[in-house]
Amino acid sequence: MLNRIKNIYKFYVERYKKRFLYCFAIYYGLVIIGMVIGLLYPPISTGTGGNISSQFSTVFPGLLQAIGAGDVIKVILTIFVFNSILGSFLAITLLNLIGIGTLVFIYRPIMWGLIYAPTSSGAAMLLIAVIPTLILEGVAYIIAFAASLDFVLAIAKPKALGEESRFKAWKKAWAYNLKSYVLVLIMLFVAAVVESVTIISLARV
Repeated sequence: MLNRIKNIYKFYVERYKKRFLYCFAIYYGLVIIGMVIGLLYPPISTGTGGNISSQFSTVFPGLLQAIGAGDVIKVILTIFVFNSILGSFLAITLLNLIGIGTLVFIYRPIMWGLIYAPTSSGAAMLLIAVIPTLILEGVAYIIAFAASLDFVLAIAKPKALGEESRFKAWKKAWAYNLKSYVLVLIMLFVAAVVESVTIISLARV
């Protein structure tokens, strides 16, 4: 199993290293831009965070109960499944089949920046607490996004995947993406563990 993961990691680095680094710089640059906007216009930051908290409470009442009860396993699994299916596969990989996963890739980090902008001492402490989660989860999404760009290349430039046929390039893009998802899922699971411990700890303060 470990050798399999190492081989996938080696494959990913060889194919996507430069693309990943560019995406990493863009992603966290957008997080910083979101924070700057939040600092310049605190009501936007407060309103955004409040709206998301309200929606979260409505959609995931069971998760809130699990957090209150300190049920770490349930919190981890809920966050992991949600981020893996909706946050990554649907919102990034599938959307980039038609080239619009980029919109989510741009939107999400700006929202992170707005939500966690250190507009007060309490907000600054919250930011410090969630930095590990933001890094781990963000890297997972970047891994997925960098690989998903192959779907765009399969249509626009199939030779970039070593194929003349767009359909063959598209199939190869799927194979590359599914292989890359081993790394995505590992990162998202670790992120879910860290996030769950952080959330439950903050809830008890």
